[in-house]
Amino acid sequence: MMRVLHVVEAMHQGGAESLVVEHVQLAAPDVTSSVVALNRGGPALEAAAAAGARTIVLGKGGARLTGLLRLARLMKELRIDVVNGHNPSGALYGTLAARLAGVAVSFRTEHSIHYPGRGFRFYGPVEAMLTRLAERVICVCEASRASHAPRFRGLEDRFVTVLNGVDEPAVPPRARADVRASLGLSPGQPVALTVGSLTPQKSQDVLLRAMAAVRGRVPGAVLLIAGEGRLREPLLRLHAELGLDESVRFLGARNDVPDLMEACDLFVLSSSREGLSVTLLEAMRARRAALATDVGGNREAVADGVTGRIVPVGEAGGMGDALAALLGDPARLAAFGEAGHARWRERFTARRMVDTTEALYREALARRGRGGRA
Repeated sequence: MMRVLHVVEAMHQGGAESLVVEHVQLAAPDVTSSVVALNRGGPALEAAAAAGARTIVLGKGGARLTGLLRLARLMKELRIDVVNGHNPSGALYGTLAARLAGVAVSFRTEHSIHYPGRGFRFYGPVEAMLTRLAERVICVCEASRASHAPRFRGLEDRFVTVLNGVDEPAVPPRARADVRASLGLSPGQPVALTVGSLTPQKSQDVLLRAMAAVRGRVPGAVLLIAGEGRLREPLLRLHAELGLDESVRFLGARNDVPDLMEACDLFVLSSSREGLSVTLLEAMRARRAALATDVGGNREAVADGVTGRIVPVGEAGGMGDALAALLGDPARLAAFGEAGHARWRERFTARRMVDTTEALYREALARRGRGGRA
């Protein structure tokens, strides 16, 4: 038996959180999973529990010394074999607590590319120590690995790429016509969709400006924006300034992304910073063409001119041209969507991601002369 503990800052709703859930749901029969959220739980933690994981919210003190000691005690109680700390907070507390608890091996997972100011204050100087203590640093795309590994001379071989993956949706999506009807969309209306937090790195302002250039070129075209965040009010003001009216609709936070994918014709990602977007993979799974900016792992997912289009980051004009061309060409959208689905099947399934990661765990335990515990 191999006992694995995932440590995450929070388990509310997001890409990294959904991937932790995939690891729990698809764990090998001899793997038992536990998930610790340092500060708060939420829908993702509930999903992990429903999939059979032991779930804990460390809560008050979760990101301080008392929380670190509590986490180490928990690892001892659960007789953990492998710890995987996700992103800066999870990596710091997971790695240090594992060392205090005498856990056989610890990993950390980088879900984003490196950028200045990433993580909490003083994380930069601590990161080299965490890299030395980790058996491997798992990066969710090659762009992530290439942005992190060169910063640690002599430790580059600790970094390994395991591409993100998504499984089939737990519940099949509703029929396209039904979802469109519920959204007030006509059957033949050209519809683009973006899903993500309303935050600076998602750059929905660029997408709004791009959509302003599309309206006169593709009659009836609509952009659906699913997500919430601190930029909602500024984006609504820009929406009004551009006179976008009903051509752009803010849907708020949604838990029915597979339904929205079924309803749209094109998935759009306007980000200025990404790792390997989970929603981009979900679009490929749903046979939807993708339009994405040339950042992070987007080019690893989207084969430009085959499964969708890649455009320069921050250029509303270029994105608008690509939006108009794709939304006005249903046959090309369908061809891109089918090619994207095949690419997902080949490279981006959750089954491949989980199996590859668990193989790394087993190799690390073997190097330490340890197997899973009886």
